[in-house]
Amino acid sequence: MSNLTPRDVAADLDLSLYTVGEYLRTGRIPGAWRLYDGGPWRVDAQVYEAWKRERQAEVDPHRIAPRSARSKAAQGRRKAS
Repeated sequence: MSNLTPRDVAADLDLSLYTVGEYLRTGRIPGAWRLYDGGPWRVDAQVYEAWKRERQAEVDPHRIAPRSARSKAAQGRRKAS
């Protein structure tokens, strides 16, 4: 069983160490645990990799997000000017 440190997770997700710490405290990254209260965080590498694959599968790279009505109106005003 391999474990990751918060620094490893931060580098992998391209997030700050502080943000990863908050995610670990709030349970947003699964597989995190502490050996004792107030001890350093560790993340189970297998659980983390499975979670990462699952999150990547949810994103459809071919879907284009529609623009909001507000931005469409603003574009129309720019063309009319």
